[in-house]
Amino acid sequence: MESADLIVVGASVGGLTAAILAADLGLRAVVLEREKDPGGGAAREPEAIAAAGTRFQRVAGVDDAPARLADDLLAATRHHVEPELVEALVAEGAPLVEWLADRCDVGIELVTALVSPGHSRPRLHVPAEGSGQGLVAGLARSAGRSNRVALRTAVQVERLLRDEGGAVSGVSARSGRRVEQTIAGPVLLACGGFVADDALVAEHCPDAAALPRSGWAGAVGEGLRFGQTVGAQLRRMRAFLATPLSALPGDLAVTAPLIDMGAILVNQAGHRFADETGESLPLALAVRAQPGCVAYLLFDERIASAARAADPFFGRVVLPRAGRRANSLPELAKQFELNADGLGLAVDTYNANLDLGGDPFGREGAGVPLAPPFHAIRVTGARRRTLGGLAVDPGARVLDAGGQPICGLYATGGAAAGIGGDGTEGLLRGIDTLHALGLARLAVRGLAAARPAE
Repeated sequence: MESADLIVVGASVGGLTAAILAADLGLRAVVLEREKDPGGGAAREPEAIAAAGTRFQRVAGVDDAPARLADDLLAATRHHVEPELVEALVAEGAPLVEWLADRCDVGIELVTALVSPGHSRPRLHVPAEGSGQGLVAGLARSAGRSNRVALRTAVQVERLLRDEGGAVSGVSARSGRRVEQTIAGPVLLACGGFVADDALVAEHCPDAAALPRSGWAGAVGEGLRFGQTVGAQLRRMRAFLATPLSALPGDLAVTAPLIDMGAILVNQAGHRFADETGESLPLALAVRAQPGCVAYLLFDERIASAARAADPFFGRVVLPRAGRRANSLPELAKQFELNADGLGLAVDTYNANLDLGGDPFGREGAGVPLAPPFHAIRVTGARRRTLGGLAVDPGARVLDAGGQPICGLYATGGAAAGIGGDGTEGLLRGIDTLHALGLARLAVRGLAAARPAE
């Protein structure tokens, strides 16, 4: 039987982080990934990291501290999170982003053009390439260079193993048609959430069941199922992230605050149909109720320029791949086959109501009238991510039904319960990546500290 100091189920960014840190601390890590390539869905995501008190902030003259980020998190989630876990994660932020830059050679940029909603300071640190692709590449490269990390792809973990005392003692896995292999050691579940499993979504997040999946197709709840087989406690299972702005084509998340800057949504007839500033789930359902289940996010060059500066992923990935630009509304309508008269009337009415007040959908504080040249992105409503998962403590140890750690089992990323509100609101941008990478680091350091001295 093979043995390892740490078995990582899932070569996600959290899983790769854990393996690299484990190797740096003298441990041997085996990473088992079901897909052919590492990284999960991170390469197609923004992967911003919310971190406070970093050297990048100091260089930019930003005064911030982990305690301030913790306050912002507790306010956004209305205290529906565990304060001790929040405290542990925010303390990881600065060391984490600096470790990524220095140890893993990941280019890091601090976004200073705009403070993201819910944050009190500019603290979003993004991969220099604008998407998670650079993060995945840097982590995979660092893992591949370590002789203490064995990264095995196209391997399916079948089940967790337990010893006579009930502790998780390893996994049973299969590669292709080969006979099952057992590997002994403590286990970190880093294999994603369950947004792509319709049955689990219907059971735990029925409000999201009517929305199609957006994001990584591999998030089918493996970690959830593995944890349940050993009596793990579940936490915040109703929580999920819905978006009315999943860009088509490409299934790309529009994370830039375009609507806050004054963008509007229209349908195929060119008509507005909702208050664009409303809550994400009702707005996503309203978009799906339009002809063709799509809408068009319309904005002008002023908004586009501000959004590029505020969100590198939007400027470098979303807008080039999914956006269209035109010097006039009739030209834009022709590109998307929209009703030109309806579109012109919608924009004229919207602009006029900015001065007169009385938006027909109740929108307030929209700002500056839209003016040519114009941009638009075809979007749909979708479920983007589940936030419920296995309950963990501040050391990323999975808890049982009585709130006690299950010996030998850790969780991170989508497998662990997220740091968000109890429903569809309260998830601050950058917290999901901090959660995934931060829990991975906490798990490994706790595991290394608990090892008997040699």
